Amino acid sequence: MKKIQILADLVAFDSCNGNERPVAEYLLQLFQNHGISAKLLPLAGTAGTTRANLVAEIGSGHPILAFDGHLDTVAFNRERWQTDPLKLTEQAGQLYGRGTTDMKSGVAAAVIAMLELHDQHLSFPGTIRFLGSAGEEVGMQGATELQQHGYTDDIDALIVGEPSGYATSYASKGEVNLQLTATGRAAHSSTPQFGINAVQELIKCWQDLADALQTATAGIKNHELGRPVFNLDQFNGGKQPNIIPGTAQAVLNIRTIPEFDNSQAIQLVTDTIKRNQSNYQAELQSQVTMNVIPVVGQADSPVIKQILTIAQQYTNQPVPVAGCPGGTDASRLLLTKSIGFPVAIFGPGDFRVAHRDNEFCSKQMYLNFTEIYPQLFVQTLQALVD
Repeated sequence: MKKIQILADLVAFDSCNGNERPVAEYLLQLFQNHGISAKLLPLAGTAGTTRANLVAEIGSGHPILAFDGHLDTVAFNRERWQTDPLKLTEQAGQLYGRGTTDMKSGVAAAVIAMLELHDQHLSFPGTIRFLGSAGEEVGMQGATELQQHGYTDDIDALIVGEPSGYATSYASKGEVNLQLTATGRAAHSSTPQFGINAVQELIKCWQDLADALQTATAGIKNHELGRPVFNLDQFNGGKQPNIIPGTAQAVLNIRTIPEFDNSQAIQLVTDTIKRNQSNYQAELQSQVTMNVIPVVGQADSPVIKQILTIAQQYTNQPVPVAGCPGGTDASRLLLTKSIGFPVAIFGPGDFRVAHRDNEFCSKQMYLNFTEIYPQLFVQTLQALVD
C-alpha cells in the first residue's frame, strides 16, 4: 500500500471549501479498485457540480461504526508558504502541504485502514462506514446532508478524524454565527446631523450584546468543554471618509456548551437588540448564519476505551482526554442523537498548525495512524458487541 502516495494525491487537490468533488471522485475510484462499495453524493443544487460527499462501507450488519473525515481545506496564500502548498513535501520528518493536518492525513489513514482490512479479508463484527464530507470549514453542508439523508440514523458509534495527535476528546463546543446589520442613513461627513451613522450604532449594539453575554454566561461552565466563548470576528461598514455610513455589518461568533446552548444564545441576542432598539437611531437586526450544537459523549464509551489502550502503544505515555475547543462535523451528524452517544475525536496531526501557513503533519504520526485505525475500528466493533 503506497501510504505516502495516497496522502500526496489528496494534498494535490485544491479542495478549498467549494471544490471537494475531485477528492471524492479520487477516493471513490480508490475504493472501487479494491472492490469496496462506495458512492458519490453530489451536494444539493448547483453546488453538486463541484461539491460532493462520499460514503463507503465494508462489513455488514450491526454494530455500525462510522468514521467522518471532511474533504475540504481552508484557503492558502502561496507567497506565505516555504513549500508548494499543493505538493506533499517532506522536511526533517514533517510532511508539509495544505490539509496535511486538517485533515487529509486523517482521511487518508482511515481509507487505507479500510482498504487493508478488506484486502486482507480480516473478520470483524458489523460495519465500518466511511463518511467523506464536503464543506466542514464553512457551514458544514456536507455533514448536514449526510445526516438528513439518514447516513447516521443507524450508527452505533462515531469517530471524527480531526487532528488530535495522541490525544482524544468525546466533547466539542457548539457554534452560533449571527450576522448583525445596522441600517442608518448616509450623509456627507461635513453634515453628520443629516445622517445616521450605521457603524457607530452597530458599535453601540455590540457593546450591549457583549455586556448581556458576559452577564448571562458568568459562572457557567461545562466539565468537559469549559466556559462559553463569544467574539465579534468580522466588521464591515463605510465606503469612504467623506460619507456617513448608511449600513454596517458584523458577525458575532458564540461557542456554546449544553449549559448555555444555541437556543439560549440566539434568544439572548434577539432579546437584547429588541430591548435596546429605542436607544439606537439605526435599525438593528440579527440573522443566524451557522447553528452547530455542542456534542458531549461518554468518557468511558467503547471507542474512547479502545483509543486509550491502542494509542498508548505508540506514545508510551498516558493519552490525554479533553474537550475540543472547535466544532466538528459531529455537531451535524449527531443532530438527533442524545447526550452520551459514543463519539471520539481522534486523528493524526497537530490542531495548533491547522489553517496556518506551512501546515504540516508528522510523517511518523501519519504512518502510525494507518496502523492505529485498523485496530481501533475492529476492536471498537468488538467492544460494541460485547
